[in-house]
Amino acid sequence: MSNGTTRRPAVPPPVRIRRDVNKLPSSDRTLEFYEKAIAQMQTLGLDKALSWRYQGAIHGYFLDENGEFDVTKDPNHVPGDKLPADRDRFWDQCEHDSWFFLLWHRIYLHFFEKIIMKIIRDKFPDGPKDWALPYWDVTNNPLLPAPFRIPDDPKVNHLFIPQRSDDVNKGRPFLDLGRGGRPDISKPDTNLNCLKAKTFKGDKPAFGGRVRHGHGPGLGGTLEQSPHNAVHNDFGSTSFMVNPDKAALDPIFWLHHSNIDRLWEVWIQRQKQLKRLGRTPKDTDTVPDPKDPTKTIPDPDGAFYVNAKFRFHDEDGAEASMKSEDVIDTRQPPLSYEYEDISDPFNGAPFDGGP
Repeated sequence: MSNGTTRRPAVPPPVRIRRDVNKLPSSDRTLEFYEKAIAQMQTLGLDKALSWRYQGAIHGYFLDENGEFDVTKDPNHVPGDKLPADRDRFWDQCEHDSWFFLLWHRIYLHFFEKIIMKIIRDKFPDGPKDWALPYWDVTNNPLLPAPFRIPDDPKVNHLFIPQRSDDVNKGRPFLDLGRGGRPDISKPDTNLNCLKAKTFKGDKPAFGGRVRHGHGPGLGGTLEQSPHNAVHNDFGSTSFMVNPDKAALDPIFWLHHSNIDRLWEVWIQRQKQLKRLGRTPKDTDTVPDPKDPTKTIPDPDGAFYVNAKFRFHDEDGAEASMKSEDVIDTRQPPLSYEYEDISDPFNGAPFDGGP
């Protein structure tokens, strides 16, 4: 560890680094090319798998009273919009209030990141070959990062959208606010008490959530509740971030979820206190042996977790899928990334209930 940053031993390259957006040096061009790539995606129609709006609809999309996708409710609706033929298979798929919440969003970010990388590679030869999605550490930097609000013109800066609250877009405090709108660090919006949860699965206070596929509503695991839900909700009642059907249309969504993914890695590292060296619920939790209650066995729910498969599109627009077991370790292919900082904010303090 150095300067508060934990780095693990190297693995075979290429392993890209997802960095703290607020620690990028002034010469860094990560956000410049992110903005340019978004602009390219926004030129494509709703029915194109690599378009900005299609990618957002994967997370959620508006339904009419009959449960059919309704383009007229889309805030970016324009005449001539075409709904894609494959919408029932790929849209409105996000996992919430489920122990697949972290896993599904990790895969979602992976395919989105690959799309951005391909656009940079194909359209901008001077762009970084090792581009990686940054993360927004809301706990240490609770203001919206300046590049997402300056200039305040979505035609010039594609990282800016006007639907956020004035406090958000003006760089004023909007998280962890107490009475009178004053910052109060005791508020739960960005604290990291989620990392104190001892187990991954089950009802609160489990870290990951309930053993099921789910699309909400519900509380979810401790990380899903806070800082995930809390940050989404504090963007304002008219914001995209407050609504799962619009959330991924805000460019900051992807950096917020990159941070949530990072915190999952922090929790995994903390699990070593409990002698849990695996990365799946099968490896980290045990259950009583039904044949001998005095003994334990590996959790049979593990197979349900590691074999789950999720459908997306790859960077070429082709259908692709991934199983849970493919993405448990971010440093190994196909993900091949790690985070700049996965240090324990509690400096090894025990989990709730003790190790």
